[in-house]
Amino acid sequence: MKTGKISILIHTYWSFVPMKEIYQHYVKTSEINTPIFIKLSHADHNYWYNFKSDSNHKYDKNHYLYNTRSYRLGQLNSELFIRKSISGQYVIVLTSIMAKSILIKERFAYLISLFSPNKKKYDIYFEKFSAGASESAFELFKYAFKMGDSCVYILEKDHPEFQNLKQQYGKALVGKNSFLAFYHIFLARSFQSSDLVGHIQRRLYDNDYLIKKKVLSTDKKIMLQHGPCMATNVFERGYFNRKVPIAPDYMLVNSNFEKNLFLKNTGYTEKELMVTGLPNIDLYVKEQQSEKNQITFMLTWRPWDLTGSIEVGSYLDRYFSFLELIRKEKFYKDKKINVILHPKSRIILQEQFPDIYEKYEESFFEGDIKDALLSSKVVISDYSSITFYAFAGGSNIIFYWEDKALAEVEYGAPNILQKEIAFGGIVEKFKDLHSEIVYSYNNPQSPFYTAKFSKLMECTSGHNTKNTYDYIQNVISQNEHNPLEEESAFSISEKQSSAS
Repeated sequence: MKTGKISILIHTYWSFVPMKEIYQHYVKTSEINTPIFIKLSHADHNYWYNFKSDSNHKYDKNHYLYNTRSYRLGQLNSELFIRKSISGQYVIVLTSIMAKSILIKERFAYLISLFSPNKKKYDIYFEKFSAGASESAFELFKYAFKMGDSCVYILEKDHPEFQNLKQQYGKALVGKNSFLAFYHIFLARSFQSSDLVGHIQRRLYDNDYLIKKKVLSTDKKIMLQHGPCMATNVFERGYFNRKVPIAPDYMLVNSNFEKNLFLKNTGYTEKELMVTGLPNIDLYVKEQQSEKNQITFMLTWRPWDLTGSIEVGSYLDRYFSFLELIRKEKFYKDKKINVILHPKSRIILQEQFPDIYEKYEESFFEGDIKDALLSSKVVISDYSSITFYAFAGGSNIIFYWEDKALAEVEYGAPNILQKEIAFGGIVEKFKDLHSEIVYSYNNPQSPFYTAKFSKLMECTSGHNTKNTYDYIQNVISQNEHNPLEEESAFSISEKQSSAS
């Protein structure tokens, strides 16, 4: 809101920003988190004053708990609230509408948990947004369930397999945002997830005080990784910033190479890094010799070119070019081709370009990505961690790096995965992609690429699930004030030798 020399006397104490203007700012910029500030315009210079609770405010974990209630934006299907950043900066957050019944269930579950007669503690498992059951958290949960642990898996009730899984796991499987989910969360002794623990909240961007307080007081937040951190440079983007209050207490890694990346780029210590390998990799290792006759094309998320229009060379344009390629070339006529859109890009294509989406909808893959990767002789991707899974399962990988230079600028740092350690063929021009696909389809995995891969992914014995479970149980069994001793930790060599 702009002001003048007279009205500034009033605006020194009061100013009003219509919520519809905040929403229009979000529509224009796609910024979910917007810092609040004052800008004083001057002929020679602009002066910026950030809104903070104190100009000398220092980092405090209470920032994470601070927020206002949510305010609904009329008919816009959105809510907003104000939180504090790590530095104490006030930030407006735009988020999705949440049913009031969820808030009631959460508070009731919290009260009941306070008077739980036996105070039984649970290990809580979930995946990104609590929306799936196909990654490492689910594999570890299945193993823990088989071992008779007090474990609970949280999953969206509208997941297509929810009812089938409910029959298998009974009370150990609960729906997200249900009374039982909240109740078990408040009695949790550990959170074990395939992504950051914040994804267990009621919604992705949330002003949830009770769950945040519980998570903050839990010192067994264990991240099993959504995928190996060896493709793009996630460290430069602050993904594992130890100053963030809910950063994982323990991180799973797949090799000494990956462990050293964490030691170099984060505040994690050796005792907080579990070199036991992704449990999900076991599924791929066991299917290495299975028949593979499909081809999968899946590029990673590119937020910088997915708005407004479909430019030549953009994310969506590359998909349309590939669809045209497989329609034109006879080589693909008798083969199953899986064209997989990133979930976010599918939503944007539906919302921004409904006519185009309808035209190509039947060409896009529907189903579990894992099934497509396990059946593929060739997987074409760019900077996605799916390449690690696919290679572990016996697929040949093609790295399609036509926009690598631009991507690294947009990501803010060079990728970790470079030509020197890439475990597949590299294509830099679309016109060369077809010949590389034909070659990769007709040949087995190269020993040259296998050697590179084994350096990045040491844990491929097929026993990652057991090794990870044993390590975590050892961590959990320690006295709360007695950190895991180095000599009691499981090493790769010990575990793999016992497995063999």
